[in-house]
Amino acid sequence: MNDLDLATTWFLSARAMACGGDEPSASEEAAAGLFARAILGLDEDACIEAKSSEHMHAMTLIDCMSLAGSLPRGTADQVMTGVMMIAYAAASMQPLQVRWASMLASAMDMTEERFQRCCVNARVVASMLPHEEELDGA
Repeated sequence: MNDLDLATTWFLSARAMACGGDEPSASEEAAAGLFARAILGLDEDACIEAKSSEHMHAMTLIDCMSLAGSLPRGTADQVMTGVMMIAYAAASMQPLQVRWASMLASAMDMTEERFQRCCVNARVVASMLPHEEELDGA
């Protein structure tokens, strides 16, 4: 899988999780970008191209699940950790977010143990993110 495919998988997965809750916040969007660069090791050009409206316009969640299913195990775990981090950063999960996490885990052929490990890691990362009011300077 090349960097553009990984970036596409990441940003589609992250956007689906963020949109499953309330309106995506600035902190969720910033966290998605930081995660792409720092954890997944994607370069800025791949991130910009993956997020472009021309590229994303033709993509569906089925495309995302197909790409996610082709990720190597370690990378899949990183993506799932990031997706769950986005959900936990909002402090609660909405039913659509729970469903998306389940569908993504199934596409990645995750065991319950692997999924739980990703969730624990995601909680740790989410606890380090600033809350929306901190970003607003309140």
